[in-house]
Amino acid sequence: MKPDSRTILSGILIFFVLVSMTITVRADDGTGNKVVFLIADRLSFEDMENLPGFGELIKGGAAALMNNRPSGGYSACKGYVSIGSGTRAEGTPSAVGALEVNDEVAQLFFGRTGHRAGPGMVVNPYINKLIGQNLNGEYRAAAGSIGYYLHGAGLKTAVLGNCDCGDNQIRWAVSVAMDRDGIVDYGAVGEDVLKEDHGFPTGRRTDFSRLKAYTEQMTGKADFVVIETGDLTRIEESRDLLNTETYNDHRRETLIRIDGFVKWIKERADLEGWLVILATPYPSEESIARSARLTPIIVYGDGFSPGLLTSGTTRREGIVAGIDIAPTVLNSFGIGAEELTGRPLRTVPLSGNLDRIMEIGRQTVNTSNFRYPILYNYAVFVILVVLLGLNTILYPNFLRGILIAPEETALIFIMTFPAVLLVLPVLRLQTLAGNAAVAVAASVVLSVIAHRYIKNVKGLFLSISGLTVVLIVLDIVTGGNMIRNSVLGYDPIIGARYYGIGNEYMGIVTGSAIIAACSLSGRQRPLLWVIAVLLGTVVIVVGYPALGANLGGAITGFLAFVFFMLRMLDIRIGIKQAVMVGIAMVAVLFAFLVADTVFLEDHSHLAAAAQGAAVEGPLGFLAIIQRKAAMNLKLLRFTIWTKVLITVIAVTGVLFYRPVGIFKRIFKKYPVYAKGWAALVVAAAVGMAVNDSGVVTSATGSIFFISSMLYIVIQERKMRRGSAAGPQNGDGIQGFGTDGT
Repeated sequence: MKPDSRTILSGILIFFVLVSMTITVRADDGTGNKVVFLIADRLSFEDMENLPGFGELIKGGAAALMNNRPSGGYSACKGYVSIGSGTRAEGTPSAVGALEVNDEVAQLFFGRTGHRAGPGMVVNPYINKLIGQNLNGEYRAAAGSIGYYLHGAGLKTAVLGNCDCGDNQIRWAVSVAMDRDGIVDYGAVGEDVLKEDHGFPTGRRTDFSRLKAYTEQMTGKADFVVIETGDLTRIEESRDLLNTETYNDHRRETLIRIDGFVKWIKERADLEGWLVILATPYPSEESIARSARLTPIIVYGDGFSPGLLTSGTTRREGIVAGIDIAPTVLNSFGIGAEELTGRPLRTVPLSGNLDRIMEIGRQTVNTSNFRYPILYNYAVFVILVVLLGLNTILYPNFLRGILIAPEETALIFIMTFPAVLLVLPVLRLQTLAGNAAVAVAASVVLSVIAHRYIKNVKGLFLSISGLTVVLIVLDIVTGGNMIRNSVLGYDPIIGARYYGIGNEYMGIVTGSAIIAACSLSGRQRPLLWVIAVLLGTVVIVVGYPALGANLGGAITGFLAFVFFMLRMLDIRIGIKQAVMVGIAMVAVLFAFLVADTVFLEDHSHLAAAAQGAAVEGPLGFLAIIQRKAAMNLKLLRFTIWTKVLITVIAVTGVLFYRPVGIFKRIFKKYPVYAKGWAALVVAAAVGMAVNDSGVVTSATGSIFFISSMLYIVIQERKMRRGSAAGPQNGDGIQGFGTDGT
């Protein structure tokens, strides 16, 4: 007796819930009394090499590369505002400024905001413009969160220094120290912190002797002190006025002066017990030119032993986010702010942390730089192979059939390539040419061997798709070291994802899992249960917050896999079944949410989204939907994967009509694969709807759909024409029965 749909769904649901409740992670908290936040903008770790002050701070503290991606496009100003907000924020120079309060400024500020500011304070007179920009931004950030929570706890803030260039005031550091009303308790942000230097590009530079005096004064009154060193920004702003030699000379001299100040800060921190955070909100133009957008961050003091920084935002050793600074500062004072997007920084102990960070930086930049050319050319090749496959089916005697064998090998190649890209980072190749050559060569060798020696389609597909699924699943459950460094994984410089499984491999694992299930399936009840468990395991691995952490992927996989199992059981899908599937899916997602919020210290996107919706209500949930929809629309216009998906849809549409009756014969002869292809259509539709880069998910998942379909159709055409290269010679479908198994 075959099991009914209720039994299957109940079993799958119980499996999901039991597994979800068994996995937990832990985190440590930092502590501190006074926090000094030192800004050295346009800086890199390469700049710090051989400088003693920076060297001592790095050696004695915890360091990492920091993603400074704000809301929308990159800008230096947004980098500062995002740090102070604890969320990716909007901000323009016209909305962020700082004035020391006197009677005139106090009246101006009161007239604009309705808030009183007293002498000695520093205010942002453009705060309402900044608030408006963020209310209309992607993430609806609350600018000034650090100051807001510190003031709420009765603590004081201060800001020192500026990046002024002549008459152009650049005082973005105020956005780190201010509260949501734009007020900082103390500060010195005017000309008093500068000195004349006619040999400097802007004629005035930071007076570090005065900055030391102000630091002594402010740390006696304030609990959180933000210090802007300023001069590197002044040099960058003057870059077009300098030749290369002069530019490098000014940077070298400025770095030495900043290094001396850093050394002094460290010495004072050792005496006073300060927690020191040094960060770079925005990279230099030279770093941007080579795609090295991740910038330095160093935390020195109580609670941060020597090593690498990590956080719940990234779950990566040596890479954190700028939005993690706000919760770290608040956490040092024992203040919780769960609604902030960022998560507190913590240390992973490690000696020689600078060498490791430099290695991480090189690997990250290489992956980012190699990603586009390799994936673009792979996508173009997929399109060409699919079109050639259609031509081979419609015109099998084209060029006397000499393209049939290469086309079959090419179809195997495009299915094999994602698995090769997953393993490729193990070799640690440092050049684009080396990575591309090895990836192509390995895929060609595997494809030729598979085409020559695997004697039937079922064994061929099971070998390729099964290996792909196993590699992806094993990598995720063992930490995701290959995915995070694969060009088909995700890019921490972009900052869309730092851990788990990205939408590219999510589509791959969904497509390969269904084709593997088709190749493994039979009518025996025990085997169907094995397939259900295997597919359920894929959903768990993809969606569980401590593993793949891809909610859209979990929804896509769950619905596609359940659809496939119901079709395999010959259960007609009506309203009752749809309702049951919907309830089961909600229950699975709820189990993930409970595990994320209750059992896991490092919350994933799921918990963050639920928390945001709870705080902001429907507006927060609507903002998430709008952001994902905007990303999908953007990718639909610009990504090569859109062309892959359109090609797959077009070719599939043609095959429904030509050759006449081919699909009817294929579906009748291979009903298991027909059911799998239908499930992949469901996966593509759901993936497009529920993922913020759904076109990528649908396109990568469709690779296994179209490749397996074209391969089988080509084999069927060869059989019907009695080709000498047909399956009777051990090339394709030998060993298949009338049910495709």
